[in-house]
Amino acid sequence: MLTERLEENRIYNEDCLDTLERMEDSLLDLTVTSPPYNVSLDYNTYDDNKKHDDYIEWLSEIFSMIYLKTKVGGRCVINIGDGKNGSVPTHSDIIQMMKEIGWIPMTTIIWDKCQTHSRTAWGSYKSPSCPSFPTPFEYILVFCKETRKLQWEGETDLTNNEFVRNSLAIWKFGTEHLQELGHPAAFPVELPKRCIRMFAYKNSLVYDPFIGSGTTAIAAYQYECRFIGSEISEEYCKIAESRIRPLLEQEKLF
Repeated sequence: MLTERLEENRIYNEDCLDTLERMEDSLLDLTVTSPPYNVSLDYNTYDDNKKHDDYIEWLSEIFSMIYLKTKVGGRCVINIGDGKNGSVPTHSDIIQMMKEIGWIPMTTIIWDKCQTHSRTAWGSYKSPSCPSFPTPFEYILVFCKETRKLQWEGETDLTNNEFVRNSLAIWKFGTEHLQELGHPAAFPVELPKRCIRMFAYKNSLVYDPFIGSGTTAIAAYQYECRFIGSEISEEYCKIAESRIRPLLEQEKLF
């Protein structure tokens, strides 16, 4: 059970390390998150332009804490893109970091964002002198704690077609319209939805330490899971709460 200072189905407007500090060990079933990519995006309360080694060290502190708070057999899913058009191998450095913490890699999924139609020429256009390679894909890195098999039974309504489609390690779906959400790097609800349905049973406790506009919480609610989120930005926290509150209030009517 949660400590009396933390509640389920709630987003905490604070640094995720503060949330994790108050959380009991071996509590979480699943973490699904997309941390800042360290590519100089304009977050209003976070420096997205750290030195690469400092960035990995910062993530290591967070995911070490998440490891302690995760049940044996629990999973951790990280959506990440490489920096500078693929020239900074962020995803491989994160895999190594997670292995050093103790996480076991389960799989790496390629998220095809279906953006090749909007391809823009970069670098030395029509010349081999110095071409650049924008990446219309990102990585979904999946890890488990101590064992690949869940150590508890649960309910799922995962269909055969859905399981076959999602077990192929290339997922194709588009991105969210950022202007509508008011967040510079929102991922689509389809991403956490697939992750939760593939890697957790219903009623699992899902955590997102960088919950942003609340997408992971929405996906968890839709799959009848519980959630906890952390978001350091008050502005993004308000956006997330405005998206989630109607769902939770609707539930109270029944």
